[in-house]
Amino acid sequence: MKELEFHKTKYGKELLIDCLKISETEDFLVNRRPSVMLFYEIYFIIKGNGTFFIEDTTIPYRKGTIIFIPPYRRREWNAERETDAYCILFEDEFINQFFNDSLFVYRFQYFYSNNTSFHISTTPNEFKSYIEKVVEIKTEISNLLNDSEHLLRSIFYYLLITLNRKYIDQHHIKGDLFQNIEVLKFIQLIDKNFKEKHLVEDYTQMLGISKTYLNKKLKSLGTTASDLIKARLLREAKKELHYSNLSISEIAYDLNFSEPANFIRFFKKMTSLTPSQFRLEFSK
Repeated sequence: MKELEFHKTKYGKELLIDCLKISETEDFLVNRRPSVMLFYEIYFIIKGNGTFFIEDTTIPYRKGTIIFIPPYRRREWNAERETDAYCILFEDEFINQFFNDSLFVYRFQYFYSNNTSFHISTTPNEFKSYIEKVVEIKTEISNLLNDSEHLLRSIFYYLLITLNRKYIDQHHIKGDLFQNIEVLKFIQLIDKNFKEKHLVEDYTQMLGISKTYLNKKLKSLGTTASDLIKARLLREAKKELHYSNLSISEIAYDLNFSEPANFIRFFKKMTSLTPSQFRLEFSK
């Protein structure tokens, strides 16, 4: 499966954000084979309808749908009618460095909420207001000046916040990631260490907090520390089973299970299928 990195010097100097209209790109993104981007993506559907797949999540889309994709997620289009969209691509450093906050991008529920989908539906008036900001970003990138990065961050920050408010309201999300620093740090640590560290205690030790305290913080988000670790492991396991030629044993050892049998038990408990059954189902 193809993995694509962000083109940092596309505009002559390092710029960690880009904005495209997909019908204007040479490598048209709709109805292509599954791929994984190593950066963040936000799609604003302006034409067409169909289905967008982010790993096991199925998102029916139409004009006015906005889709959010974190890095390292398998994604795939299935357009039923000719589709076009604006797309904002960015590296987390574009925002994090400005606010001197390595956790900043983790505060947005549409990228890191555990129990809701990666999209919102909007009214025509709402969508119009979002698109106005997107076009501002696209225009500024097309006419880069020495101070463009500052203006781009300002517009983009406004857009991220307003989209997050809409997402929280539409999906009836409880809890506030903006205030939940320990949870943000925990999610970030899982992303970096999930292959090597499977125990909640591994993370609470790094965080310097107790397991009870962490789970109390996570309760407002409707999950537990163990659930988040298992979900991340399962997501990686499914990706490897879907798209790699690695054997079950190789995947098990890559994910730091002591024995393939332990990996098989874990996977079956989470999905009701063995890894082999899951791979067979997907290949049909």
